[in-house]
Amino acid sequence: MRYLLDTNVCVVYLNGRSASVRDRLLATPTEEMAVCSVVKAELFYGACRSNNPKRTLERQQAFL
Repeated sequence: MRYLLDTNVCVVYLNGRSASVRDRLLATPTEEMAVCSVVKAELFYGACRSNNPKRTLERQQAFL
């Protein structure tokens, strides 16, 4: 089964707000997860508006 992650799940994971989301993503093989171009654009937009855009963009790159 393939999972298409939405922006909210990505943000929650990247910000470490939910142990259950983190555990679920870490337990799921990466080849079973996908992020669409709209979500990538939303993450990029949010990172550019964050308090520390460089750090946020680096974390997103590592995640994606």
